[in-house]
Amino acid sequence: MRILFAGDEHPYSAFALKELTRLAMNTWADVTLLGVQAASASPRPVAPALNLALNRYRETFLNSWEGEDSPYAMSNWQYEWTPVTENLWEERLVCKSGKKDFRVRLRTGNPAAAILSEAREDGSDLIVLGCTRGGECLWAGGTGVPQRVAAEADCSVLLVKEDQPISRILACLDQTYISQESLEILNQMVTIHQADVEVIGVNPEGGLKKEVYTRLIEVGDYYQDRNIKINTRIVEIADLESLIAGEGQQDLLALWMGKKSILSRFFPREWVGRLVAQGQTSVLVMR
Repeated sequence: MRILFAGDEHPYSAFALKELTRLAMNTWADVTLLGVQAASASPRPVAPALNLALNRYRETFLNSWEGEDSPYAMSNWQYEWTPVTENLWEERLVCKSGKKDFRVRLRTGNPAAAILSEAREDGSDLIVLGCTRGGECLWAGGTGVPQRVAAEADCSVLLVKEDQPISRILACLDQTYISQESLEILNQMVTIHQADVEVIGVNPEGGLKKEVYTRLIEVGDYYQDRNIKINTRIVEIADLESLIAGEGQQDLLALWMGKKSILSRFFPREWVGRLVAQGQTSVLVMR
């Protein structure tokens, strides 16, 4: 599993880093920390505030493990060629993590576009990013960054609301194929937060569809086999938005939005962005 964490120097990113660390402890994923700043003519590669934040995130993440238990321990020394000027390269001794890949990167330009490009080029399975709490969902320095990333990413996205506790997970599914990876990501979130789980079967039209009921049973069996208790219910797809809007503020809303998902067909990707912007909860979009 490869996780991309996108952060800046604001408190919501520090809060999202805690979620990344918990996930990494459980999954031993390959991890990339990405900072994004506006393009500048300055020769300095990274703005001081962002540089300090990335340094702090790196140290906080790496120091979350004790001693040699960390798969990200920086113990692998090797020589690499590094560009110095346009026609000059220098061989330098660098240290990398031993068991699992851990990197810190910087991109310049539009934040949402930079995050999406990094995820695509790096082959990320999950993007983790934070935003301001409640219904604002802001990312400083860019308009609609969390909304666009959640709506347009090809991989799964975990959007963490600042200082938003999670006590229940609402997982919305339809009758389409549910990947093993998405089940495991949801399982990790349940384990991390010791959260209650409610699986909502989304019915595409009037009358109970056998496929929706079958999928509910399959997902229920998966979690019960892992000693995770869940509740289930069925809703009509026309009632889904009002149901989501009326739920509590200490929930994680999980949506299966694969290419063949009924949710993807009934609700365009812009709906995901609107949901992220207006909702009070953290959101996990699974693809």
